[in-house]
Amino acid sequence: MAEKAKSKKPSKYEPRKNCPKCGPGFHLAEHKNRRTCGKCAYMETKTAEVKA
Repeated sequence: MAEKAKSKKPSKYEPRKNCPKCGPGFHLAEHKNRRTCGKCAYMETKTAEVKA
């Protein structure tokens, strides 16, 4: 018989940051190096963490 497919655990919910211009209810999209708002085009860059 074929093996039963393993079910993946759902990822932990991570609350997203709200847009400071549009207010609560409008979340910033997470990109590799920035966060952007789809409504007003607000953008903020992510800073790289420096390991000492």
